[in-house]
Amino acid sequence: MTRRAVRAGILALACTLVLAGCDLRFSLGFGTGSDGSFSGSEVTVPVLYASGKKGGVTSQRITADSADGGDLSIDITENDVSGVDPVTQSATWTAVTAATLLTGARPDTAYTFGFDARISTPAAGAVTAVGVLALYYGTEVQPGVALTGRVTPLGTIGPVAGLPEQVTAAIEAGGIDTILVPAGQRTAVDAEGTAVDLDQLAATGGMTVTEVADIASAYAVMTGEDLPEAAFPTPPPSPSPLPTAEEAPAAPDSVAMAVDDALDRARSSLISAPEGALADRARAAVERGERLRDAGDTGGAWAAASTAADIAAAAAAPALSPVDAAALAADAAGDADAVLTASTGAPSTLDDADGALAAIGGAAEARALAAQARAYLATDADPSLASAGLTSAALASSAARNARAIADLRGEIDGTGALASDADLDGLASLLRRAAIAATDAVDARRGDTAVPADDLDGLRTSAFEAARDELAARADEGGAWLALGISTAAFTRGSAALSALTAVRVPDGVDPSDAVSQRIGIADEYTVRAVDALTATGAELPLLRGALADAAAAATADPVPGASGVFIASFLRARVLAFAGGVQRD
Repeated sequence: MTRRAVRAGILALACTLVLAGCDLRFSLGFGTGSDGSFSGSEVTVPVLYASGKKGGVTSQRITADSADGGDLSIDITENDVSGVDPVTQSATWTAVTAATLLTGARPDTAYTFGFDARISTPAAGAVTAVGVLALYYGTEVQPGVALTGRVTPLGTIGPVAGLPEQVTAAIEAGGIDTILVPAGQRTAVDAEGTAVDLDQLAATGGMTVTEVADIASAYAVMTGEDLPEAAFPTPPPSPSPLPTAEEAPAAPDSVAMAVDDALDRARSSLISAPEGALADRARAAVERGERLRDAGDTGGAWAAASTAADIAAAAAAPALSPVDAAALAADAAGDADAVLTASTGAPSTLDDADGALAAIGGAAEARALAAQARAYLATDADPSLASAGLTSAALASSAARNARAIADLRGEIDGTGALASDADLDGLASLLRRAAIAATDAVDARRGDTAVPADDLDGLRTSAFEAARDELAARADEGGAWLALGISTAAFTRGSAALSALTAVRVPDGVDPSDAVSQRIGIADEYTVRAVDALTATGAELPLLRGALADAAAAATADPVPGASGVFIASFLRARVLAFAGGVQRD
């Protein structure tokens, strides 16, 4: 498959960065061969980017071929000897991961992503995902259409900076008729801080601008074909109704007790917490937990209550002494180790697997945060890290208690839903692990030498996972596929959230983002609901996962601000991992 190349400065290809030669043994696409394999498939897509006050247009060649030995590999190449920027690497990994999760396909493919210029932006993520999907489904990318935007693991297209500069570069390059931009960015801020009407700017070059909120919408414009409705449902403009408490399965009494304990912990922490954004977020989560509990949705109440306990503990962390914080971290590490040790066996059902993923992810996070707290609070540590050390200790303690509660609940939830015997869980864990590494490396690149603020909870969690990467990898190697899956899923979730916050863009004065925010919430909700429905159709009840979804919807709609759809990522990833483990593939 080919596409007319856009004009750009082409230099000699000088370096190849191999991001992964991971031992992945599941297929990454439907392929062009009768057996689903690839045979030299290729597609070229235009890439718009901005660097400072200047925009650029380049091309990206995406090739896919059958991998030797069935092991997935992703190589990113470009023509600058300084290597591929970590933000671009992460955008590529997220694009492949999103396309894989949304299609439910299996991976045994060797991919190459070749850029004709050095770029440092998440703006290539959306068009990369569309290109991969074009390879999956054997469609052509039409000439004259360009797409810019960040892509999330669940397929929404997020805002990016530098759109006026990108449109200007497209006018100068020629060959482009339509530019697809993230929903809500028809008016965008340029490098000088001035709001620019992209419609008017594009019209000066004979082009049009169209907003898109997800990769399915972008794919339809870029290829002229619709993606399968079963895999890419058309979302409503606002979140679709979720199952009511009466329709949801009743959770055991032990779950209700865990909810009350988490809410009590949150309220207790808030007594000593100073007023501020964290305390406000904790109170909002407490209120959600109480509403969901009173409505009979115990699973949703647990998701909200455990979140409230975490945030409230972080809010109250400044009241801790270094000695008390160190003690909390030590206890948390011990509790986390106990949960991880007990989670090495394979779960017996989808319901049990849901609890296993949640418990392992929480315990791994607690273990990493505890180690980070000890490092930040050490006598020879940089004094500027002390505040972040206190917060890390408080988060570690709360995460460990939540993980222990879930581990205890696993035996109380009726186990239903069969697991597939031939699912390559090691391969899926490796893909998510590599995507998590790419995301955390991109966070580091964006943050530079700036320390993570004590109130940036996702940032602290991400830095903890990064520092504990080798230790957790060793635990996963010893503990088996499910331990690896739980750790890698949690790490990718946190890394994606932290990177999203660092790449957020300013909304111009006078621009109301509510319609675009509503669109993204609707997409995230619909895709996650579909993922959970595919699992419950097998007979699994999944009270914890359905609860996480209900709380995500309640949180997003209660505070529909830019980035609100990101709260669905954790439940979506868990649902798709369970679908893979259960052999529940999309048609």
